[in-house]
Amino acid sequence: MTRVISGTIVTGDGTTVLEPGHVVIEDGSIAAVGLGIGPADARVDLGRAIVSPGLVNAHAHGLTLGPIHATGSPALTAEQVQAFKDRHLRGGTTSVLSVDGLPTWDEYLALAADHPLTVVKCTAHTPANLRAAELADGTGLAARHREATVADLLAAGARVIGEIGAGGTLGGGMQDYQYLPDAIERRCGVRVDKHHARAIKEAVLGRSIDPANLDADALERALGAAGLTGTLSADAAVAVVTECVMPSMAEAFEGMREAATAAERHGVPFMVHHAAASADVVLEVASERLIAAHCNHPSFTADEAVHYARALRARGALLELSGLDLFSKGPDEPDAAPFRALVRAGLVDLIGTDYAGGGYDPVSVPLFALVAENLMSLPAAIATATGNVARSLPTVTNAGLLEAGRPADLAVFTPAFDRVQAVYVRGERVHGD
Repeated sequence: MTRVISGTIVTGDGTTVLEPGHVVIEDGSIAAVGLGIGPADARVDLGRAIVSPGLVNAHAHGLTLGPIHATGSPALTAEQVQAFKDRHLRGGTTSVLSVDGLPTWDEYLALAADHPLTVVKCTAHTPANLRAAELADGTGLAARHREATVADLLAAGARVIGEIGAGGTLGGGMQDYQYLPDAIERRCGVRVDKHHARAIKEAVLGRSIDPANLDADALERALGAAGLTGTLSADAAVAVVTECVMPSMAEAFEGMREAATAAERHGVPFMVHHAAASADVVLEVASERLIAAHCNHPSFTADEAVHYARALRARGALLELSGLDLFSKGPDEPDAAPFRALVRAGLVDLIGTDYAGGGYDPVSVPLFALVAENLMSLPAAIATATGNVARSLPTVTNAGLLEAGRPADLAVFTPAFDRVQAVYVRGERVHGD
């Protein structure tokens, strides 16, 4: 059956807008894209609504069964996985790169056919990465995960090595919202929130996660702000933070080196956790195969994020920015400053979501913000989660561009580009009006 969808067509290449334009769909694939409203038969006329490729999220977690994150943490339930898939789909996403690298292929397949979202698998099964997971958490790992190898998973169909490192193995956000609050509660019976945990961690280890950064005055202030004065001594806080954060660091760094070697051997891309703590090692392993995850990591200042991103681009790496939940918190969210600085400097290739403790926004949310704030044009913003992925990672996805022969995965947005109206997968509407 031939179907024609007409509207304001944004092809995903970063520049082309056809207004009005049309997409011709045959047998689930794009047959043609052109100007005007198109043939009359079986036409869906969306007026001024924006029609783009379905968004391709290059950095997402929690989309398969099996251990989650580079920490090898316990698996989500099937219901939780499906809820995350629904959130991505409602946000205009039709394909995602699942960067939880430790599930087996069978765990990936278990839910792959149960949802219209296309999920592309990664692998992180190298010795040092498995050791780092065990040191940080590892409670979701079983013998089958420890025995799997990168070669096995790539042969089965995984397309990227990654995500190598995580907030839990490299002193980042997972320590703030999960592991440190747990450790402090075990030590003194008081649970702190992620903001207080982060302040205590950075007073002990600094943003670069190094015991030499200990700031005794900042630690006393952080303990007071968290209501821990008299409950948790400074010495005890140093011990808790150090014992919780530091054991996995060296293995996680070695895991990055192993991943770089394996990526070169197998001819595939690899993704690493890029943050203030890991930035120098990320530069060490950088190549044209590298995807530098969340170059806007909140541990960076805006100037640091720009400095490292320029150095990574000079080595040929792809720069991914993660929207997290930064743009639903409000316009003055300080952690969003590195994101905006990188965009202003032209240092963005891909935009994903990451995880944000499960509170991430769909990838369309930062795209809406970029256009509303006049930081990027509409076609350039859409390209960061469509055509840029298709062109820079052709072995990962065939989606992301409105071109003949590619899958007819479409996202439809309001003319104001502030809401998702509908989503099509293989030419069939799966969400919206």
